[in-house]
Amino acid sequence: MRRVAFAIVFACWTIVGCRTTTVSRKPDDVVARGATPKDEADHLRLAAEHLDRADEMGALPHLKAHLRQQPDAVMVRAYLGELLMKTGNLPESKLHFEQFTREAAEASAAAKKHLVHVHTRLMELAGQSDDTFGEQLHRGIGLVLLVKQWRDDGEPADAALTERTLVQAAKALKNADAEKPGDARVWLYLAEAWTELDQPSSARGAIRKALECQPEWALNPHEFNLLRCRADRSSN
Repeated sequence: MRRVAFAIVFACWTIVGCRTTTVSRKPDDVVARGATPKDEADHLRLAAEHLDRADEMGALPHLKAHLRQQPDAVMVRAYLGELLMKTGNLPESKLHFEQFTREAAEASAAAKKHLVHVHTRLMELAGQSDDTFGEQLHRGIGLVLLVKQWRDDGEPADAALTERTLVQAAKALKNADAEKPGDARVWLYLAEAWTELDQPSSARGAIRKALECQPEWALNPHEFNLLRCRADRSSN
């Protein structure tokens, strides 16, 4: 298998720990283009072979089929989002990137690190569709997560850069709220930015705002648990 095939298969099997196990096909399932019943469980390899031939459109149905069989293969979902974006299917690309953000926080370390990149992609997609709210929201979230990633990676602290990045994040999130008030994600990540900037009073105010926004509708499970944790701490 050549370079591209190795890149995809290695990323899935070794980093994320995906498994290609045999999955029984339901009678009404659609077999992906180029697959036969005997190799239907090996769609990841087939996708890699198509990509090795620069056949991106041919790889798409195999990546989708692999996700039907392995719905927790979050890094494959991220790659599918990239490929859909590259081939011009922006709405479906957005759906997969959004699903990735819901799943990655509970997945592998590699998936968590990839969240900044995926929020950047969602920001770009929002910009292409004139969605100012989405563009500013994902810019703000991505910058907050970037600062957290710097800290988790143990990179040398640059206080000025960290502060500047968090201020940019807060500005973007406030812009998002101005476009579409009442989204709990805005206030949760504003609270995270204020916390990182050592402004506890502003952070507590943002948490209160987030709790008023019916957060169960907007937040993924990880974000909802984070909000509850922050709320418990601010009430003590």
